[in-house]
Amino acid sequence: MPFQYVLANLLADNPDAEAALFLDDAGETVDFACAEQSPYEMRLLGAYLGIYLRLIGGMLSEARLGATRLCHIERAKHHLHLIALPDGYYLVLVQRRPAKVGKARRSLQAAAEQLRSEVF
Repeated sequence: MPFQYVLANLLADNPDAEAALFLDDAGETVDFACAEQSPYEMRLLGAYLGIYLRLIGGMLSEARLGATRLCHIERAKHHLHLIALPDGYYLVLVQRRPAKVGKARRSLQAAAEQLRSEVF
């Protein structure tokens, strides 16, 4: 599958990244690449992100503000970067803090474009 290669490259391009996830519209983890986190933790994180994304999407829709395209969540020890893909899929980069956020967003955008052209 082409997305496995994209996820591995996204992880390798960001030395402070812990994981890259490919989520479906329900937050289920389609595939992932991990550097420091366990597969269980990443699937659990994906499920919670799916819940948050549905809530955010509902609020945006209710207010007629469009759809979620990019989301950045900061936690005590992590940055979570999410970018929307076609058909409700999401690409996620999990990064340790402190981190190079700008570089992460650029590489996430490039990976998303590659997935759009190869998968969708």
